[in-house]
Amino acid sequence: MAEKGVSLSVDDYVDEIVAKKGRHVYKEGLSEKDWEREIQDVPLFMTEFPDDGAEVSDAISALQALKLEDETADGRATCFKEEGNDYFKKKQYRQAIIAYTEGLKEKVEDAQLRVVLLSNRAATQYRLGNNRSAFSDCQRAVVLNPQHLKAFVKGAEASNAMGHNKVTVEWCDNVLRIDPGNKNILEMRQSADKAFRLEERNRRKEAREEQKKQAEEKKLEEAIRSRSIVLATDEKVRRRFAENEGDDDDRDRVMADLAALEQSVPQGSRVQLDADGVLHWPVLFVYPEHHQTDFIQAFDERARFRDHINVMFGERAPWDESHQYTPSSVSVRSHHRLLQVAGGTEFSVR
Repeated sequence: MAEKGVSLSVDDYVDEIVAKKGRHVYKEGLSEKDWEREIQDVPLFMTEFPDDGAEVSDAISALQALKLEDETADGRATCFKEEGNDYFKKKQYRQAIIAYTEGLKEKVEDAQLRVVLLSNRAATQYRLGNNRSAFSDCQRAVVLNPQHLKAFVKGAEASNAMGHNKVTVEWCDNVLRIDPGNKNILEMRQSADKAFRLEERNRRKEAREEQKKQAEEKKLEEAIRSRSIVLATDEKVRRRFAENEGDDDDRDRVMADLAALEQSVPQGSRVQLDADGVLHWPVLFVYPEHHQTDFIQAFDERARFRDHINVMFGERAPWDESHQYTPSSVSVRSHHRLLQVAGGTEFSVR
């Protein structure tokens, strides 16, 4: 009877409250149509982590903060590592990187835990194609633990992806020091070593060609100077060369001016010095009123303009209907002032 009395008293009390307050509809519950999705926001019923970048409920955020509140630095870092691993398994790589990075921010006492966080983040960066960041993390990891196989493997893969063949060989050697039978690394090392040897051969070839080119340019510049020809647009440079005081910088500027002169003639034509020490100049004859030109690719310095003109206009040119161009009527005039010959005469053999 006592229990029945209590029940009646509670019922009466509830009825009294309802009568005073009125009926209240609970609006924050699950909706009838979408309750299966909404229940995933309730931590107790969650079956998986939220998607990468998705907003989480206040309850989840609060639980995450509560989970780490009483942990040590090593404990918090471990939690972040596990969280990153879960994201990695789901291929949510950017979220995984965030988690590993948070773990690395902790002042952990366990050096191996830091090594694992670094190598895991490196593996994640590698999946995203961030090879430079991945390699950097691997470098930091092996400094802490020179026997950490995963860091060496990922470092080798990242450097190989960047095309750093020499570095790849070195990192593959470190992997094989720990794991001699790693077939993938053996193949990677063989390929990178072959590519590196080819690079070295091409580098040596380019160096020889550059040395040969510089030697030829020096001989050409000396041959031009020995003829008292100063090829320069800068008056100060011209004067220094005329007085045999030009330095290496002046020579570079003179060769640049020579290149500028060569650009005014058909492509591939340039001043040449033959084995007998004779200069050959590319020469362009311009007949502006007829919009015509003649080009001599290698004008022997020992030849005279008159010799070429006699050959060129010994017969009437097809475009010269009035026969104005004859050996006796043609004169040669300078087009610009790049060449200076001893005695003060300036002209161009363009």
